[in-house]
Amino acid sequence: MKQNMMALLIGLIGAALTLFAYSQTFVSPGQCITLGLIVLMLGLLVGEGLISF
Repeated sequence: MKQNMMALLIGLIGAALTLFAYSQTFVSPGQCITLGLIVLMLGLLVGEGLISF
């Protein structure tokens, strides 16, 4: 259960990064979308049990 909750939390963070790419000015939208997708992939790997925290 803890693994699923961690994967959900990581996935939500990645989704938020991807969705807010155009409303922030710290980095370019392309970099923010790329970072969000990488975080989403990390959440997927945690959910599948390939990486554990």
